Amino acid sequence: MTWWNPKRQRIVFVSILVFGTSAGLALGIREALSSPVLEVGEPRVRVEGGVATVQLTVRNMSAGTVFCPVVGIAAIDGDGLDLDSGIALPDLTDGRLAPRASSNYIGTLAGIEPQEFEEKLDEYVGFIKDENPCE
Repeated sequence: MTWWNPKRQRIVFVSILVFGTSAGLALGIREALSSPVLEVGEPRVRVEGGVATVQLTVRNMSAGTVFCPVVGIAAIDGDGLDLDSGIALPDLTDGRLAPRASSNYIGTLAGIEPQEFEEKLDEYVGFIKDENPCE
């Protein structure tokens, strides 16, 4: 009788299977329950001519970290593809976002064709490109 027999193989296989399933479930639950450190509000949009000005609020939800985030904006079509995208800059601040503070960010999108405004544009979105903790 050899040491690596079918009974031991089954025990090792089941052990690896149970460990992998448990680890995957625990990591999945942890990720689902974790909230983002920087929270992006709903974009407010003003369109004049072919230029869309997008304003949004970013809030630092951390308890002790100051962030200098890079905030992106985009105009999205019905398929979820970018019609145009850009960077929003902080309004009236230097871009440092203190703990539990919020700041307005403003950006413009000028690369959308008039036909795309009429036929394809679905929504505007704001997102964090880089959290960038300040030093």
